[in-house]
Amino acid sequence: MNQYVRWLLRLIGPALLIFFLWRSDLRAIGQAFAGLNWWPLLLSLGLMPLFIIVKAWRWSLIMRELALQPPSLLYLCALYTIGLYAGGITPGQSGDFVKGWYLRDRGLPLGPSLFSIVLDRLFDFFVMALLALLGLVAFLDVLPPAAQPVVRAFTIAFAAVVVVMTPALMARGPREWALARLTPLLPGRVRGVAERFRTQLLPLRLRPGPFVLLLVATALSAGSTMVRIWLLYIALGLTSIPLIEIIGSTALIAILQALPISFAGIGVRDAVLVAVLGRHGAPPELAISLSALFLLLNIEHILVGFLVSLRYPLGQTTTAEAEGDPVAG
Repeated sequence: MNQYVRWLLRLIGPALLIFFLWRSDLRAIGQAFAGLNWWPLLLSLGLMPLFIIVKAWRWSLIMRELALQPPSLLYLCALYTIGLYAGGITPGQSGDFVKGWYLRDRGLPLGPSLFSIVLDRLFDFFVMALLALLGLVAFLDVLPPAAQPVVRAFTIAFAAVVVVMTPALMARGPREWALARLTPLLPGRVRGVAERFRTQLLPLRLRPGPFVLLLVATALSAGSTMVRIWLLYIALGLTSIPLIEIIGSTALIAILQALPISFAGIGVRDAVLVAVLGRHGAPPELAISLSALFLLLNIEHILVGFLVSLRYPLGQTTTAEAEGDPVAG
C-alpha cells in the first residue's frame, strides 16, 4: 500500500474528532470538566500499576509456554510500560513490538520473543472480541442504519478469527500444518529464517492447564481495564449508563483503535461514545469530554512508559542487570 494512502487512513480518526468538535459547543465541554469529580479520576489513574502487573504476569506465562526463560516480573512490568509508550505513539499500536528487541538484548531469541507479544495481544483481542459481541446486542441500534451491517459483520468476523486463531497458534498440530505448507512458498533467504522460527516454536503446545490460567489472567486484565473506564464515567456523573453498554463499547473501542486509522484512538473513540451516550440523552459534548478522559489514561501510559524507557534504554544494559538483577523469575 502506498505510504500516502497509509497516512490518509491514519487521519480518519483525527478528521472525525475535528468534525465532532466543529459541531459541538466548546463551552459545554469546558463546563463538563469544571464539574468533574476528581476522586474517581485519580483512582482510575492510580490503578495503572495493577493493570501493568497483571499484563506482565500473563506475558511471563506465555513466555514459559514458549520455553523462554522470562526476566523477573519487575523487569517485565518495565518492558510492558515501555511497550504501552511505544504503542501509544504509533498507528495500530505497532510500536509495542519493541519489547521483543529488549528481550533479544537479554539473550532471548527474537522470533519467539516477538511471537510471545503476538500471543499476548491475541489474548487481549480474544476477550475484547467476545465483549464487543455483547456490545452489539446492547447498542448496535444506536448506530446509523447504513453502518449497522458493516459494524456487525466486522465485529463478528473479527471475533471469529481471534477466537479460532488464538488456540490454533498455540496448538502444535495446526501450527505445524500451516507452517509446513507456507514455508516452501517463501523466497530462499526468508525460508531459512522461517524454518528456524518454526523450530524455535516447537516447544509451544496447547495444554489445558496453562491455557485456562492464561484465560484467567486475561479476564483479570480486562476487569482492571473496565474498572478504570467505569471510574471515568463516574467522574463525569454518567451513572445512568448500563454496565453492559460501558463494557461493550469499551471493547469495541479497543478493537477499533488497534486499526491503523487513528492515533491513540482519537476520533474513533469519540464516534463510539457519541453514539452510545446519545442513546441516553447525553449531549455530544459530554461524550467528547469522556473521550478526553480515555485519552488521559493513554497519556499516562505514554508518559510513564517514556520515563521508564529512559531508565531502560534499548541496546544498553543497566548496572543492576549486569549484576543479575532483575533475574529470571
